[in-house]
Amino acid sequence: MSTNLLALAREQLDHVRSIRRELHRFPEVGTQLPKTRALVLRELGKLNLSVREDVGGGIVADLRGPDGNPRIALRADMDALPIQEESGLEFASEIPGQGHMCGHDAHTAMLLGAARLLAGQRETLRAGVRFLFQPNEEFQPGGARAMVEAGCLDDVDAVYGLHVWPGKPTGWFGTRKGPLMARPDVFSITLTGKGGHASAPHDCADPILAGSHLVTALQGIISRRVAPHERAVLSVTRFEAGSSYNTIPDKAFLQGTVRALTERTGNFVQAQMQELVGNLAQGMGVKAELDYVRGFPVVVNDAASTAGAVKLLRKLSDNVEDEVEPVMAGEDFSYYLNKVPGCFIFMGCGACDAQGQGGLHNSCFRLDEDCLPWGVAALAGLVRRGGPA
Repeated sequence: MSTNLLALAREQLDHVRSIRRELHRFPEVGTQLPKTRALVLRELGKLNLSVREDVGGGIVADLRGPDGNPRIALRADMDALPIQEESGLEFASEIPGQGHMCGHDAHTAMLLGAARLLAGQRETLRAGVRFLFQPNEEFQPGGARAMVEAGCLDDVDAVYGLHVWPGKPTGWFGTRKGPLMARPDVFSITLTGKGGHASAPHDCADPILAGSHLVTALQGIISRRVAPHERAVLSVTRFEAGSSYNTIPDKAFLQGTVRALTERTGNFVQAQMQELVGNLAQGMGVKAELDYVRGFPVVVNDAASTAGAVKLLRKLSDNVEDEVEPVMAGEDFSYYLNKVPGCFIFMGCGACDAQGQGGLHNSCFRLDEDCLPWGVAALAGLVRRGGPA
């Protein structure tokens, strides 16, 4: 069955590739995706599906299955990134400052390909299918939460999603039960002191000095307060202060991210930051304001759904890892998994170049388009199995 699915998916390569390239040329960011939505609706309109055009900002299409059998949801994210593409591809982005540098064009094209394949086999399906086309995966609060709140998973028994993974070969799949991707929190710290002439620092309360101590002290939370077996990352990625070589400024601004693989660890790091920032600022004679925003929940794959997915994938490919290392990137697919059981899967799309260019969120991102049928076959195969059992 799975080998046949891959053969059928390969017959669709030209069609799926043309969709991917059309999406790639006209990337759209966030929630405003008129061209992308029009393309998705155009293709769904050819398949005799029940389509709802605005479910929490996303598009939902149902392929009815036999009464009483489980309904499987498959999700693709549609949005691009605010990155200027420098790939040199002949179908590179025509929109300045915007590009599909995370592969969401491939995700959307593969899900449309799976919908086309499954619609042609609707009489033999064991399960109904719900296709979810989601906007705004890249930015908080994410598009998944709004779609879930609008009922996109009502009457759904399991949900699956794929993400292309540069650095792994075409035909490779990787996943794991339990935590797969982190909670990506964002913090901002404003330090307010007393500015003055650089020649008289004793008359000032220096926010740059306080910020410098704070950057170092924050690293101690992870290295000394979080248990080694609890994975977490704290990175300060922005430090802004001052405008002149001879002036101590009144304010400094820091920003960064915390990543954790359990909600408990993320909450602990947040509490430790609040305590440390307040104490250090007081000791340095400055005022500190911490703005901490929790990100998407941790992506936690259901054990039974993951086992079923791995079994299917191993019928498609002999290059499947079922215990990949968790990654500290975040994904709002977690909102779906918090509603119903399911599994999120990484899919190889070719190696990066010798300099490491071509990875996700890179201006030179590329993928091997021969990976597209593998994604179509995997998504269709998860439905043909009839559920996670």
